[in-house]
Amino acid sequence: MALKVGLIRPYCPKYHETELYAGYLLRVPKAGTSAYHYSELQCYWETSVCPLFQEGELVQQHLIQLNATGDIITRLNAVLEGSEAARRDDFRGSRVSDATVGMLVEDMAKKHSGDVVFEFKPKWLAQSPSAPPSATRCRNCAREVQKRNERPKPSKTAKPIDCPLDLLGCGADAVSLSQAIASLAPSLEPSSRNYARLADWLKTNTLLPRLRDLQTTLDPSGPLVADAHDPNFQLAMTLRDCSCFVRIPADPESPVEVRVADLDKKNWQAKLEYWQATEQGLIDEGYYEGKEQIHQQTSCILERQSR
Repeated sequence: MALKVGLIRPYCPKYHETELYAGYLLRVPKAGTSAYHYSELQCYWETSVCPLFQEGELVQQHLIQLNATGDIITRLNAVLEGSEAARRDDFRGSRVSDATVGMLVEDMAKKHSGDVVFEFKPKWLAQSPSAPPSATRCRNCAREVQKRNERPKPSKTAKPIDCPLDLLGCGADAVSLSQAIASLAPSLEPSSRNYARLADWLKTNTLLPRLRDLQTTLDPSGPLVADAHDPNFQLAMTLRDCSCFVRIPADPESPVEVRVADLDKKNWQAKLEYWQATEQGLIDEGYYEGKEQIHQQTSCILERQSR
């Protein structure tokens, strides 16, 4: 869990600095979980993730020693206890663990009142290597239909299923561009300057194509035949679960900022069985080919091309 704080201690290797500053979120471990220690997460981020990206493409994160900040854990838990009614149902009752190390995460919120900010998950930017050759849906669209059939919602509340492959087709396909922007920032007017700025980034960026290439290079065979101990497969699945934070500055001369986050090391051993079962279900139940029992239309680029 992450909380915005006004005055927090910056990172330094030996945690001896005393300068205080804002602009970061304080991420703290949730009590009662068996997740990796933050020092291990940070080491993975610095050694395995950072070398894949260029300067300015990652949401920055640093470690911080919490025991030097007094009763911060007690205070954070008091804040959570006092805001139970406003928390999501699945978060209610959770508390911060009695940890000595936390993490400072760069805050990608608005810097100025006119900034436009949002986030999105690019997900699987290429078809799963395990998908059948006759697939008419990408892995993400197939999975979204499966989840909707498992947990149906009233048609009035169900949002359209957005195809992540549209993010990569913006430079050559006007339909992909319009659908990508409608998914990412539906409040932007097509005639606005910010719409044009976002469109230009989508058509010219190198970040999303590189994410796609990394996903396919690191995992050329797919989860059905993956080895949980293969560091390349592990990294590919991390990159398929990342988030992108976007900030369109109020200053029209400033470039659009897009930074990647949520790149934690995962418990591969525990998750591989789930990943494989999910993939097998998509194949066996016809979701890749649009042959599921309760058929749903999607806007998947593969489905559009097959009509």
